Amino acid sequence: MAKGTDYSTYLRINDLLKLQIPLTEDAPDELLFIVVHQAYELWFKLMIDELRRSSTVLHRNEPWLAISHLRRMVEVEELLLGHLRILDTMSPEGFLEFRDPLDPASGFQSFQFRAIEFLSGGGRKAVLEFDFFDDEQREWLRAVSVAPDVWSGFEHSLRTTTGASAQDDLLDLLRALYRGHDTGALSALHAVAELLVDHDENLALWRYQHLLMAGRQIGRRPGTGGSEGMAFLDTTLSQRLYPALWEVRSVL
Repeated sequence: MAKGTDYSTYLRINDLLKLQIPLTEDAPDELLFIVVHQAYELWFKLMIDELRRSSTVLHRNEPWLAISHLRRMVEVEELLLGHLRILDTMSPEGFLEFRDPLDPASGFQSFQFRAIEFLSGGGRKAVLEFDFFDDEQREWLRAVSVAPDVWSGFEHSLRTTTGASAQDDLLDLLRALYRGHDTGALSALHAVAELLVDHDENLALWRYQHLLMAGRQIGRRPGTGGSEGMAFLDTTLSQRLYPALWEVRSVL
């Protein structure tokens, strides 16, 4: 009988467990730091896939097919918020034992997180010029930055479903959607809108928890990537991906 693929071979466990390589000898918290951030990048890979799939079906005007993908992404984000709480188990002195050799590495340099921003409908083209991305990362990210995104897909599906033109005011369309979504397509669009708000809210919560974690670990020291640390994180707290979805609540 042919032998099937075993657990370790399928998941490449032997390779995976060799990827956690601390830079500082006998710094107990460094393994935690590496594992959490590597786990983040793995979950980011899944989020990117879910965003792409959501964007595809929304641009096909099939919003009901986007719901499961967006819901899964939101659940992943809830998990990632928990990862920050695990990092909070580090003491500041424990983090400082291995922090200096990390410089200039920073989570600010995560090209997958930048891809999530672009595919969500946000992101800034300026990040494509950051010199800490290598050529392969920059080219991949540049392609992502011009790919169809979830927000443009949602707006396309909303206008197509309601028969609206590009000149019709988006806020008026959203207000009508929230006031009446008793057909299948409109109900699906309403569900997508609320999942996008969940996504936006989770990113805001992540930024806030990240700010608190940074303050707890390093105080007002500069960030390892050359940023201003907490001073920079302060400026990100008011960022929203979908301001129209927040504004519509004021006009219902």
